[in-house]
Amino acid sequence: MRKKLITIQTKEDYQTFLKKLNLYKSVFYRNTLFLLENHTQEKELEEIIEALNIKQRKKRITYIYDTSCHKIDRITSGKNICGFEKNQCYVQRKLKNGKYNGCCRGCLYQSKKGCTTKNLTCKLFNCSEVTKRYQIPTYQDLKILKLLSLKNQILIKDDYFATREQVLKDLYSYSLIYATMKITFRLIKNTILLKRPKKRSSSHFEE
Repeated sequence: MRKKLITIQTKEDYQTFLKKLNLYKSVFYRNTLFLLENHTQEKELEEIIEALNIKQRKKRITYIYDTSCHKIDRITSGKNICGFEKNQCYVQRKLKNGKYNGCCRGCLYQSKKGCTTKNLTCKLFNCSEVTKRYQIPTYQDLKILKLLSLKNQILIKDDYFATREQVLKDLYSYSLIYATMKITFRLIKNTILLKRPKKRSSSHFEE
């Protein structure tokens, strides 16, 4: 396996490197081991290099997905970013609409202790009430997502209310149409199940 040294010393170097990611993730560099030296960037760069050195498609996708989730989790850990009080978020209390559990009210995987899975799409969605109070990473902030295929970059923006395992299976598939059909069917199924009579579940936070 051939080796390629990556040297990043300035912001300009880093931007140039990011522009080359489409090339580096291609078949032309399948047998290339990327080595990082003399860099002055954040841990993010090391994670991108790690992902480039994972040559198996499914393992690379999984690493990118989990790394992105962990980055957001590290920032939001211990913070009630949605402002839950008595099971209502900032918006629901402001509107006095009688709804509960914030955006997660439409999800099967809500629980008294919060989300029971790790859905990157959901983690990347934050309403204006949250973003004006906290600086949460957006899709554009997670540069490692550039290593996903175009099809997967599209999917990761819309695969709401699914388990980590379901989302990964969508990303593993090669067909955008097939994955989109699965997502649509799953959302319809979840909506039907949620409309069944049941006791109101507790929210993420019970402050």
